[in-house]
Amino acid sequence: MDLRDLKYFVAVAHAGNTRRAAGIVHRSQPALTKAIDRLEASLGAKLFEREGRGQRLSVAGAALLARATPLLGTADAVRNEVAALGRGTAGLVRLGSGPLGAEYLLPTISQLLLKEAPDVQLQLLIRMNYESRVELRDGNLDLVLGFVPDREPEFVCDTLLKDVVVAAAGVHHPIFRSRKRLTLESLTQYRWALPNVSVASRVWLDQAFESQGLPRPYAQIETNSIPLIPRVIAHTHLLSFVSRRTISASQGELREIPLQATTLVRNFGLTYLKDVSLSPAAEKLINLLHTHGQSLFHGDEV
Repeated sequence: MDLRDLKYFVAVAHAGNTRRAAGIVHRSQPALTKAIDRLEASLGAKLFEREGRGQRLSVAGAALLARATPLLGTADAVRNEVAALGRGTAGLVRLGSGPLGAEYLLPTISQLLLKEAPDVQLQLLIRMNYESRVELRDGNLDLVLGFVPDREPEFVCDTLLKDVVVAAAGVHHPIFRSRKRLTLESLTQYRWALPNVSVASRVWLDQAFESQGLPRPYAQIETNSIPLIPRVIAHTHLLSFVSRRTISASQGELREIPLQATTLVRNFGLTYLKDVSLSPAAEKLINLLHTHGQSLFHGDEV
């Protein structure tokens, strides 16, 4: 049974004859007559009976009409859904994000995505980068937004921008009143609030001290909640290691400790598996991040 023939049958049933139906569906009368003939042949039943100059449904025709209308509606819905998936305006995107991406990029990017693709479903998992990459390997995520790894051959590493991580403290910290020359060794005199030892920036910081024969920073507070750290150090005498973006967003509560030895420049962007095809919806999200990611991250207007 051809869906187009079924559509023409419904048109004739509602119009009462092939002439009026032909005008509605913009086809010739012979085309509609042939469609009805094909349906009757495939079903083995007459669908219409003559009534004066018009046609009325037979018992079989009435039964077919009752089922044809919802069937055609379902077919249209399927066609629209598949077309939307192909255009990237529908579908599911599973995105893992670190705290920085979640705070500075995703609120606006999510709004833009839903504006362009109102039927896309976005599943967000906010975790540390190393945790999200495990989920990516296991097939539980499509994309990870955060700091891209240096060398992991299984992944595509798509850099959106550069992020700079520096030592920082609250603006009233005594380190800013000291007249002594600031050195890496002088930072060992203070206690720190730091992410846990599995986080890449923490590993880098520890190695920066160890490479100079110095003890690792003493973490008086250690946490897996990155957003907690700025609020803690703003009102204590603890140091930390945070993004310059976090300092600029602190409304003057935090200040950078200017020291080259504790300045890390790292790539921020998207990570996804090399051998897995991304959906059109995921590609649309990637394009939005490329278009707006840098300006959003640095606090400019989109």
